[in-house]
Amino acid sequence: MLKDLDKKELIFWGSILLLCTLKITVGDVSFYDKLFLVRISSTEASDSILGVYNWERWSYHFFSTFVLFAVIPAIIVKTVLKKSLKDVGICLGDWKFGLSAFIILCIVAAYPVYNSSFSEEHMAFYPLTTLATKTPLLFFLWSLTYLPHYIGWELFFRGYIGFESKSRYGTVVATAIPTLLTTLMHIGKPSGELWGALILGIIMSAITFRSRSILWILLFHWYLGILNSYFCGVA
Repeated sequence: MLKDLDKKELIFWGSILLLCTLKITVGDVSFYDKLFLVRISSTEASDSILGVYNWERWSYHFFSTFVLFAVIPAIIVKTVLKKSLKDVGICLGDWKFGLSAFIILCIVAAYPVYNSSFSEEHMAFYPLTTLATKTPLLFFLWSLTYLPHYIGWELFFRGYIGFESKSRYGTVVATAIPTLLTTLMHIGKPSGELWGALILGIIMSAITFRSRSILWILLFHWYLGILNSYFCGVA
């Protein structure tokens, strides 16, 4: 019979494998397309209809991330691991360090994101940005739609996996595992994002552990997504 700690570890690793698999399969835009693309598959679909459909499919993608990567892990933390959500970084932490790191990262990342927006690879992958940047209101709504994705992403990888791995295996492993997983999850996206996931993954984990909070990296990641949408939309 498994010891209590072994059971928790089994559930911890099992949940990571299951939730990542669900996200790649049923939680992705490709799954939404399989279910609903038939309704706009005709050549008669207008640009506005295609734009709304793109908004729908990405909204599905974002909110599936929130459910799979935020809601379910939070339940596991409270009911199985018997820990506080503060233990997985849901807190202000060292806010002075976190805020300083956030500001510096925002400044440093602005030009690379701007430069990548001129890439045809980026433009092809983010067609919705042309709709989202049509008016300030649409852009504001798009930015809000994006937020649940980053809440889920950071709570799962840097919070749930990162802090729990750190408590079990140490900082090196806790940095390597989320960075490896997030890099693999970026396969199929523009190459700049793939390399960015690797390099920034290490930096973002370090800042998360130093600040003892996922908040500052969550805000930074959201900022990157908003900035990318804006630059791709106006390029």
